[in-house]
Amino acid sequence: MKASRFVYGVAVVLSAALLVSCSSNGSTPSSSMPGGPGGAPQGRQGATMMAIPKSPFVRPYRLYKVPASYTRGIATAQFVYGISPAYVYPKNNGANGPAICSISGTGLTGVSSDSKGDLIVPNASNSGSDISVYAPPFTASSCGTLLGTIGTPGGAQDAAAINAATETIVVGKIPAEVDTCTLASLTCTPLSTPEIGGSAMWVAMDKNGNCYADGYSSGSSVDLWVYNGTPSAPCTGTGAVASGFSELHPGGIDVDNKGNLVALSYGLPSTVTTYSGCATGTCTVVQPSTSLAGESIYGHIGRRGERWVTADITNSDIEVYSYSHATGVGSMLYQFNNGLTGCTGSTPCVAAAYMPSSQK
Repeated sequence: MKASRFVYGVAVVLSAALLVSCSSNGSTPSSSMPGGPGGAPQGRQGATMMAIPKSPFVRPYRLYKVPASYTRGIATAQFVYGISPAYVYPKNNGANGPAICSISGTGLTGVSSDSKGDLIVPNASNSGSDISVYAPPFTASSCGTLLGTIGTPGGAQDAAAINAATETIVVGKIPAEVDTCTLASLTCTPLSTPEIGGSAMWVAMDKNGNCYADGYSSGSSVDLWVYNGTPSAPCTGTGAVASGFSELHPGGIDVDNKGNLVALSYGLPSTVTTYSGCATGTCTVVQPSTSLAGESIYGHIGRRGERWVTADITNSDIEVYSYSHATGVGSMLYQFNNGLTGCTGSTPCVAAAYMPSSQK
């Protein structure tokens, strides 16, 4: 039995009473991990500008200011005892540019975003646990606007929402628990999750209000719990274990805008699998498990459903993969690490998410 380095790192920050050890089996360490397929980093391609002939039938083009709510980017989180920064990078960072800005926490693990581009930051440490929500724009002078912080007992380690500012946020916690929280009430309510295990939980929410949690069951198997709901009343059902879901280890999950669930299984290397139909309680494999470049814990899909991003603990970088709802996670497109040189050992970069999420 070989414990994941991430879970061990969380145990350092959270007290033994807060964190039950999460073990894994079958992970094979490697001293030499691939840097990732795909060749040189891919940048944004330029386009040739063409003259538009004057014509009474041609309406002149106008430039429109992009609303702040549509600010796009990639958020990352570094797990550091005492101070845990969350960095916001440009959405297309194939040129390995620097972060736009950063937000400090004390025990960050997962970061995620909703359909509006709001950044959801779970924060857990020995001194307490909370979930903060930041609204765009994210600039060098102002790294978002803090909309509010919800305090919650235990260790908040993952969260998801369609509209975090005004609606339900589903939260995965350590020890194993799944909660729903709102900024309006500044409170959280545990969901009924039969036969839940004693370790961490990873969560996701789809645009129809169905919620999902991935973790160990009381029988030590890795299961997916489904809480059916509606857009106006998410996560209202009692958690039921879905059939057809089979992972060696738990890890980050996300749902694309077609309802497919992407599940990461941590290990060295980690694997990722795409399932369809999980909202019905029966998952069907769309893409069999494929290996990533190193050990990853969280992964999230981009707004247009064409990219999937993860933080690689082994290679200390953020990696962007192609994605399709028909074929799942594909090959690595590029990786970046500008400003993440400290993401090694006991202070790894553990999470990455597109802003906005895929649930548009």
